[in-house]
Amino acid sequence: MGRRPNAKQSQGGASKRCSRRWALAALSSALLAVGCLSPTLPLPPPDKPDVEGPDQDGYVTLTGYVPAYALAQALNLRTGEIAGQVTDQTGYYEFRLRAEINDECVFWYDDDTERSPSVRFKIRQ
Repeated sequence: MGRRPNAKQSQGGASKRCSRRWALAALSSALLAVGCLSPTLPLPPPDKPDVEGPDQDGYVTLTGYVPAYALAQALNLRTGEIAGQVTDQTGYYEFRLRAEINDECVFWYDDDTERSPSVRFKIRQ
């Protein structure tokens, strides 16, 4: 005949299992919290845009690619004018910025709440 555990032994085993489950749950929660606190990687800088122009109206057309659904923007440092476009799923942008030959400009993009580093470029003939 086999031995049957008494009531104290049964409760002790259940208590240990419950204690182990609680410890495992606490450890999992702690690891998840630490994972959420770790910093995200910064956005990579964009490639310099392709520049066409200036046209007879004094605008250049900037084209290129950034991440999908990002806001691509450029600033003419001489005039202070900013132009930009929200991209579609391809990430392609094409927009106009008032600029003259030799104007210095910067280009960057915003993806959700993050901003990429900017790249500087000069309007050439």
